[in-house]
Amino acid sequence: MRMEASASPRPADVAAGDRVLLLEPTTGRRWLVHLDGGGARKEKGLGVFDPARLVALGYGATADVNGKRLVVLRPRLPDLTATVRRKAQIIVPKDLSRIVFELGLGLGDRVLESGIGSGAATLALATAVGPTGRVVVQELRDDFAAWALDNLRLAGLADGVTVHAGDMTQGLAEGVAEAAATDGPFHALLLDQPEPWLALGHAWPVLAPGARVACYCPQVGQMEQTVRRLRELGAADVVALELIERTWEVKERGARPSFEGLGHTGFLVFATRLA
Repeated sequence: MRMEASASPRPADVAAGDRVLLLEPTTGRRWLVHLDGGGARKEKGLGVFDPARLVALGYGATADVNGKRLVVLRPRLPDLTATVRRKAQIIVPKDLSRIVFELGLGLGDRVLESGIGSGAATLALATAVGPTGRVVVQELRDDFAAWALDNLRLAGLADGVTVHAGDMTQGLAEGVAEAAATDGPFHALLLDQPEPWLALGHAWPVLAPGARVACYCPQVGQMEQTVRRLRELGAADVVALELIERTWEVKERGARPSFEGLGHTGFLVFATRLA
């Protein structure tokens, strides 16, 4: 039997309408650019250029943008969160990845979120539930909602997210209650706000039996009150934890842990809503 090595597949062309990641290998800097055909425009850190120049390049190709040698790549979730334009502090990847894992999200799930911030967590939730799922957000501040929606549009994920105005510590927004009544209870809940224990009781009735709950609490007192409230509501599997991250440096003569680790950023509280 004669066997021949197959040729390597040609990288897919970049097409109009794509969202591409521009990576500067020497510095690790990243830019998320939408090839929307809008003509030349200013991109922070890149200057003025026309993204249409990137159309028909193969992914993995190198492009010269105002003197910068950039590699054109398909953006993935870590790239989307890293390029979020910040207005409020975001949940960092070490915590966000654990939240998505603990919520057990899958394609088609419906997630309720309170506190959108800059939208980094919403990006992760929308990616996890896919185009057949939905993320419904209740946000107190209109400026945060508008800012986060701009980030979601740039990432191409805004269609799977609905934002309603309101303070969940005072009750559910009308649109959130209507979404639960029309489409059924939510499969998961994420609370990223100063007093999650005050919001839990309002969100509890619109969660499905077995729904997973995650609360992000920067301070010990917030974590304690959240855990106590979950127990009062009869939640199961109530766990509070924090994650400490430390990188390692690998050199010619060996490896050692980095002197600069990423310590406390917030407490993560997880639970399961029972029937």
